[in-house]
Amino acid sequence: MANEDLRTAQAGKNDEFYTQYHDIEVEMNAYLEYNPDVFRDKTVLLPCDDPEWSNFTKYFAAKFDALGLKKLISTSYAPECKKMVLGGLFSEYEQSSPQFDADKSKTHGKIFILDSDITGDGHIDIDDLHWEYLNGDGDFRSDEVTMLRDEADIIVTNPPFSLFREFLA
Repeated sequence: MANEDLRTAQAGKNDEFYTQYHDIEVEMNAYLEYNPDVFRDKTVLLPCDDPEWSNFTKYFAAKFDALGLKKLISTSYAPECKKMVLGGLFSEYEQSSPQFDADKSKTHGKIFILDSDITGDGHIDIDDLHWEYLNGDGDFRSDEVTMLRDEADIIVTNPPFSLFREFLA
């Protein structure tokens, strides 16, 4: 059944779905069983629809210290640039940030970065994420995201099946 859903999404170029946290955890545990240091001192890039809702971002932010990451970068795609817009409201987290701009939030992608203990609690975790707007819409094919891709040691994503080859180019 699952493969059937994926084939249908690929054929219809309907790639909008979120990977479940549990599925990410199971997959990452397989890598960690093979090599417990696979992520140690690495920069991980997570191109996604929205880092704030992405289970990839939540997983890697929650496990930042345990994985020994050097840096986590998660990017988003501007809502107005999506073929299918999910929701339309800004989150409380986004609205409460000093850099919030309602117009930019519609047309610009965002970058979430995790690389230091901002809160001063001795741990690097999701509470230490900071974000800003990208210059462009956050499309993974943009020069801006390509530069981030080149900076990363590891890219973890669920890219649109219909555009997967373009992501690797």
